[in-house]
Amino acid sequence: MVKCALKCGFVAAAAAAMLVGSGTFAAADSTGTMHIVEGQLVTLPASPGGGYAGTAAASAKCPAGEVLTGGGAEVKAGNSFVQRYNLGASRPIGGETWWAYATNSDTSNPGTIQAFAVCAKVTNLDVVHTP
Repeated sequence: MVKCALKCGFVAAAAAAMLVGSGTFAAADSTGTMHIVEGQLVTLPASPGGGYAGTAAASAKCPAGEVLTGGGAEVKAGNSFVQRYNLGASRPIGGETWWAYATNSDTSNPGTIQAFAVCAKVTNLDVVHTP
């Protein structure tokens, strides 16, 4: 579930305010735990040619009883032409899943896409309003 170094730093930067890896947080009287769920690594197929790109989607879902607080995605190129691999979307779906979509215009090399969800189990939630 949580195996990261630099990758978690990028995911954490994409989410609002959070911890990298497992941890606890407290704001006002709210308490809970946060962690990053790694979605399945999905193959981003090579382009079939003719102006069409290979496409793939990936998702990461928070466990039952936890809420999605942020997320992100990583696209890895299958070769040195990284400009041919593009993250097209990375967004929350509902309250518990992070979804991502990518394209690949390289006709020879597949890549990969992986989504990450930052999940929290909140035991006491206080809403803080700013003036």
